[in-house]
Amino acid sequence: MNAALGQFAENGFHSSPISQLAVLAGVGVGTIYRYFKDKDDLIHAVFEKIDENLKEELAESLDTSLPDRSQYIQFISILIRYMNTHTKEFIFMEQYYSSPYGIETKHARFLSSDSGDQSDPIANLFAGTKKAVLKNLPLPIFLAMTFGPVIFLVRDSLSGLVTLDDAVIRQTAEACWNAIKA
Repeated sequence: MNAALGQFAENGFHSSPISQLAVLAGVGVGTIYRYFKDKDDLIHAVFEKIDENLKEELAESLDTSLPDRSQYIQFISILIRYMNTHTKEFIFMEQYYSSPYGIETKHARFLSSDSGDQSDPIANLFAGTKKAVLKNLPLPIFLAMTFGPVIFLVRDSLSGLVTLDDAVIRQTAEACWNAIKA
């Protein structure tokens, strides 16, 4: 999975054949198919691992007893720092959520009527009591106004256009909050 993550981040999903992933992982092609039905299955498995790691980081670092504003700012700050220091994971997630794979996942996680895993800090970001302090907007707009600035900021940081420090991260998180608060 580490070889797949690196290859997908560097070359994208379509330009990463299973045969090449096997060589990079130092295993036979058959070994990959022993664990994964096909490349799509491997892509989803890599996503699940990254998502699990991010959720663990948030669960360990996010203080859910904070008021909504402070919790949101802390969430965004943790997310920016995590993505900025986990470059391959960031690039992979960007590709994943911009692909049909991610569209299905995003719909299931955030937009379906049966979504709302109580243990998922990302899915719960705009749920519960927070709704009372937020603008009356559709969930996709909250997602865009939260994750869009984070993605662009991390992208600019990784390309050397901006230097991330605590002040820039805090200002970004506060600007995102101001965009969605009632």
